Amino acid sequence: MSVVLPSGILAISIDLELDAQRRGLDQQQALETVTERLLSLLSKYRLQATWAVADPAISAATERLTTSGAGQEIAILADHTWAGREAGRSRFAREIARRVSRARAAGLDVSTLVLRDGTLGDQLDLVVKNGIRALRASYEPALDGAWFAARVVAQPRSPRFGLWELPPSWRLPSLSRWSVGGGGAGTAKRGIDQATAAKTVYHLMIDGLLLAAAGKSAERVLEKVLRHAERRRAQGALRVMTLADTAQCLTGDRHATPARSILRPAA
Repeated sequence: MSVVLPSGILAISIDLELDAQRRGLDQQQALETVTERLLSLLSKYRLQATWAVADPAISAATERLTTSGAGQEIAILADHTWAGREAGRSRFAREIARRVSRARAAGLDVSTLVLRDGTLGDQLDLVVKNGIRALRASYEPALDGAWFAARVVAQPRSPRFGLWELPPSWRLPSLSRWSVGGGGAGTAKRGIDQATAAKTVYHLMIDGLLLAAAGKSAERVLEKVLRHAERRRAQGALRVMTLADTAQCLTGDRHATPARSILRPAA
């Protein structure tokens, strides 16, 4: 489906979960600290984001995010241990249903699934079945070293029965060894300007643990990008949105009527 937007959109997602692959960091304390600092930054520029945690109903970050009063979104963060071809269809069906139902029972309006790694393949129908409207694909590490990343930005894919797939355009912190804080501010700002001019979507992904490890210099890089986005928004050429709101904006008032259902048994 081709969508004509009235202005560019900056969608922001934040991965906020422990990672067994990373060592040498008190991850829980680091995530609590970075959550407060990110909330402070977003509040400073009056911006909203999608915060992805493994299980919203029991996450330590949920209460802080829901009481921030700033329109933040909480999403489910999935990894290869329970989502994707390696985990299998039956396990994914159980896990996504459990996490969604627990979140909604706790009063959380969960409608976004974020992939830390891997792809879902033929499991997309289970995403739709559980009322998920926005799906963030996993980040492609190759983008970190791509000088042309701001020019080649993957756009949201046409919805499958109400589902929008929203690929990340850029990640902060980036992995540059040559720039303080990982660099990447210039790439992100150019990408935002491109989306503003073309009235398309630019999706900025923030890795909470990487940001915590990189320290204040990486936060300063991020603040430059958020300040730039706020200026573009003040000019009326850009909207800054959560992933769920971006999906809703792309869908508008249109409701696709499928020729046949893609919903299948989990096993």
